Amino acid sequence: MANELLYESFLNLVKDAVPSAFILIGGDGNIREIQMTGLGIAKRQRLIGKSFSKIMYRLFGEQNTNIVCGAQQNCLEGAKLVVIPKICYVSPRGLTEYFKWHLAPAAEANSFIAFVQNITESVLIEEEFNTICEQHDVVNRELCIAMSNLDFQFMDLEQAHRKLAALYRITSVVQRTVILTEVLAEIVDGLTHELGFINAAIFLLEEETQELRIMAHRGYRDNIRVHISQGVIGYACRLRELVYVPDVTCAPRYIPGTSQGASEVAVPLIVNDRVIGVMDVETPAGKIMNKYDLDLLRSLASQIALTIAHATHVADVQMQAVTDSLTGLSNYRYFRSALDMEVKRALRYERPLALLMIDIDNYKRYNDTYGHRMGDEVLRSVATVIRDSVRDVDIVARYGGEEFVVLCPETTLGEARIIAERIRFNVEKYPFPNKQTQPGGTLTVSVGVAEYPSDASTAEELIDHADKALYAAKSMSKNCVRIFGLDFSLGAEQRY
Repeated sequence: MANELLYESFLNLVKDAVPSAFILIGGDGNIREIQMTGLGIAKRQRLIGKSFSKIMYRLFGEQNTNIVCGAQQNCLEGAKLVVIPKICYVSPRGLTEYFKWHLAPAAEANSFIAFVQNITESVLIEEEFNTICEQHDVVNRELCIAMSNLDFQFMDLEQAHRKLAALYRITSVVQRTVILTEVLAEIVDGLTHELGFINAAIFLLEEETQELRIMAHRGYRDNIRVHISQGVIGYACRLRELVYVPDVTCAPRYIPGTSQGASEVAVPLIVNDRVIGVMDVETPAGKIMNKYDLDLLRSLASQIALTIAHATHVADVQMQAVTDSLTGLSNYRYFRSALDMEVKRALRYERPLALLMIDIDNYKRYNDTYGHRMGDEVLRSVATVIRDSVRDVDIVARYGGEEFVVLCPETTLGEARIIAERIRFNVEKYPFPNKQTQPGGTLTVSVGVAEYPSDASTAEELIDHADKALYAAKSMSKNCVRIFGLDFSLGAEQRY
């Protein structure tokens, strides 16, 4: 009776958990029954009667098969439920996935039930959460050290309160958000509201142009850009020291940032001996900047710089999590998330959605001939060509190996074919090194196209059908575009 209840429980989980699988293995080691999320009846029937261990070996490799078989033995010997919390598996495409296994004895002798859940998303989210927690702990320690080193010796109680209020507001912002624009806005609010400055701004240094660009301000003009060779802020950046101009009318290098500036203080923001920007304050006539004000701005600058650097670092880490390091495109994980979201949107608003799958023709031959370094250059160049050939709204990602995908919202099959042909043509004409040694005298790509909802009803089907169209393109002539459901070169009756 207990086994029957367990059997029904696992079957219900397969219906509710996505993705998951239920497998009943007989005493002879062969599969008696299988239920799998997203697996059709015909495919399930082909697995009935096959050796469970052989299928495990082919899909998951020797090491993972040994783990499951060992747990199976414990399950049968002890007549109890055995759980394998996490098995790590690296697919042929290089994608890491994680699976949780439940093994339980069935009614028949030496037979057992296997219930498998794909927990990849949960594991990755947990890893990201742990990383962010570690980063926050580091920042908290840095804030404690910074606050303990503040010198309150020559401040009265009111001055100490103002400085603490500004410091708390500036440093605590990273506990609420790591979005750089919000962090900078909060820093400027701290300078104006807590310290009483009317006009304050944060300029960040752009390394390529060597320009200081205003990123957040109160009372300044918008879109100010100043080269480091100009202005008071440029001088502070080069000098790497606080620069105070009591009377801007007597300063030839002064560039007006506000309409009421009578004096200006510029303080470089330095992290790890590198200037990342400048904090600037302009005061109106009648406001005298005393030594305390200057010391206050100087002491706050280092913590402001650390806060900005932390927000920038976290933003970079978040970007790297969804970016392919070789090509700079979105990675497979981001693509799947975007695909699921776009399919839901297309369903809700009854709008078309097209998917292009792209594969570099004869890439292995090129890679074997000229080496991995040149092969990587080809991957980067193809990624650039694809990105330059599509629209801003299209999502380009590296699918794995030499395959790329383009997700085209609000796009019909006819429109998608135009985009695919543009990509194919631009790649064919691109001056790749040694491309004349490839078959046909050039380096090319093949493209498969499918559309939602005319070709598919789910995200998985859309991928599968675009992949089949790509396979047809690779099988026929390469350097061509094929649309799922119709091979135009053979007539309407030829379908894949």
